[in-house]
Amino acid sequence: LRHIMEQFGEVGRIYLAPEDNFAHQRRKKAGGSRKVRYTEGWVEFADRRLAKRVADTLNGSTIGGKKRHNFFRDDMWNMRYLPKFKWHMLKEGTIYNQQVRKA
Repeated sequence: LRHIMEQFGEVGRIYLAPEDNFAHQRRKKAGGSRKVRYTEGWVEFADRRLAKRVADTLNGSTIGGKKRHNFFRDDMWNMRYLPKFKWHMLKEGTIYNQQVRKA
């Protein structure tokens, strides 16, 4: 993902959320791939205007690439620029759920 996004400009942080363990186990049991799949992700660009432009450009377009050895070629990007988004917001939900389970 970093390689793809660096074509548009300088990339800061990237966070990818893996699928939950239940879905992963069910997929493996059904004979699917054992690789980790990600359900969603966030990319931070160094420039805010560049991030807006990339989100507008890629949203709704196919991921593309060569046909051979590219499983995600026909999938579509679903991108949105999030103003006032802070990175600590990513983990708030998981940290809260962990605290609730401990109690």
